[in-house]
Amino acid sequence: MSDFRDRFGLQLTAASAALLAAGAGDFRVRFGIQLTDAAGELAAARRGLAGAPQRRPWALRIPRLGLGPPSRPLARVLGLSDFRVRFGIQLTRAAGELAAARRGPAGAPQRRPWALRAPRTLIPRLSRPIIVGLSLTAFAGTAVAALALWTPVLGDSRFGEAPPTISASAPPADQLAALAVLRRAQSPADRSGALTTGALRAINASSSGVRTNYIRVLAGGSSASGFVLVPVAERRASLSSPAAIPDALCLYAAQSGAFAVNCYTLAEVRAGAARDVAFGQVFGLAPDGVSAVTITAAGGVDVSAPVQNNFFDATLPAGVGGPTGSPTVTFSGGS
Repeated sequence: MSDFRDRFGLQLTAASAALLAAGAGDFRVRFGIQLTDAAGELAAARRGLAGAPQRRPWALRIPRLGLGPPSRPLARVLGLSDFRVRFGIQLTRAAGELAAARRGPAGAPQRRPWALRAPRTLIPRLSRPIIVGLSLTAFAGTAVAALALWTPVLGDSRFGEAPPTISASAPPADQLAALAVLRRAQSPADRSGALTTGALRAINASSSGVRTNYIRVLAGGSSASGFVLVPVAERRASLSSPAAIPDALCLYAAQSGAFAVNCYTLAEVRAGAARDVAFGQVFGLAPDGVSAVTITAAGGVDVSAPVQNNFFDATLPAGVGGPTGSPTVTFSGGS
């Protein structure tokens, strides 16, 4: 972790998570959108494609940034500078506008016109826009990734019910802290394939606020059989769940054309109660730190299974046929 790029990457990851959890009214979201627009304009200008808008010389653009008429040395320096300097100036201006908007019109400090500042003091100040341009170029891309919402088709129209809604919100902080599978980035495999398609169809109107950016394939992603975690903002009361479950963690299981969906709370996951029995298997969720589970089935038969992706799955021994009542799950390797 001594390399500054590693530390910067962690900071950007944290910023991305914060942006994803922020509402549309948060100034950071608006700032991210402004940065993205500025980056797009710069990229288009650098490509030089036919039909690209003609950019005026910097000497003519400076008054639009609030600067006075530049001296010849300053105009020459700006004209020869790297595009990141120009990007940094744009970002500095956007940051100033956002700061003024957050302060409100009352009490905003009166700034002196830039034209009153000496050119020799202007040029050294460009070091700050350079730094801003370098760092926030990466930040702008992270903001876009955080704001992008996956909007697949949910529910099954054959049953004539309205599909569940989609939510851009992140799971609660305690769920993210307890389940590493939710903290990892969503992969293409989480969004494609017959298994994920089946899970999206099975999450019906009993759920609302499906957190599609946090859907994760837990096991068996190469076929239509396997297990998928689908976090939702709320699982409404139903025959399988008499009480509504806020911030539910729904586990989709499919095998040979049959499927089952059960939803749990984080407390149930921590207690070993987020488990189900189907298709001759016992499967469920486990929190971080648990490396294996022991499942006590009917007649006191113990079945052990490893935990991967916060998920365990064990095949019942021949002749057991299935637990009588709820199986008991014991964690090992942590809690």
